[in-house]
Amino acid sequence: MKQFKIILLMIDILMSNMAQQWYEMRTKPPFFVANCTERYVVSLLLCAAIGREAKDVTFFFNGDNNHCRWNCTFVYITGVTNGNVEWWKYELEWKKNEAFQKLVDSSSVYFNDYENWSPRYTTDGLIPNGGIHIFHSEYETAPWIRVDLQQALAISFLRVYMRRDGGGERFHNVAVEVTNSSQYIQRGFYKGLSKTLGVVEIFCEQPAVGQYVRLRIIKGSVNIINIPELEIYNK
Repeated sequence: MKQFKIILLMIDILMSNMAQQWYEMRTKPPFFVANCTERYVVSLLLCAAIGREAKDVTFFFNGDNNHCRWNCTFVYITGVTNGNVEWWKYELEWKKNEAFQKLVDSSSVYFNDYENWSPRYTTDGLIPNGGIHIFHSEYETAPWIRVDLQQALAISFLRVYMRRDGGGERFHNVAVEVTNSSQYIQRGFYKGLSKTLGVVEIFCEQPAVGQYVRLRIIKGSVNIINIPELEIYNK
């Protein structure tokens, strides 16, 4: 009986290690309010596989009852924790937010007003409450915003923060495109619609290696990109 328990423990450790080849447990902020799909699973490994198949950046696992949460939508509210200490949070492996304080350009700026709506606000680390000091493009068919990472990097995922005062639904049908030169390759996609206060996580197919990362709306005729903050996490 003792040997059987040891074998079970070894299997559990092996499954956890396999899951963490894709994901890592995260216990530090930011935490977001989340609505997710939930079901019983036999193991953490299966929960990780479900998250991977769904192209999720984040999934949650409850080891007490073997429940898995994935396909989550997130809302950013300051001062709120996850409120569920029994849920273990896993994210795709990443090293740092490579977009922070990097150079940014865009297809346009609303009314050409760089004081209020420059793309540089998306990498300053700040998420204002109102509709200024955020990025705001003109109305276009395919508006875009591009970050220069200053070197070619392997991208794991992006996290995009929506406006806190309205207009989150403007973020939809967004392609994540990477390049080292002028030939962009799409490595991620977010269908949407997002919502006010939303936090959108976009999984990147591999290989997603490039110096320049561009977000571009690729569907519709009258579109606008309107975001306070953009984070790009490398592998």
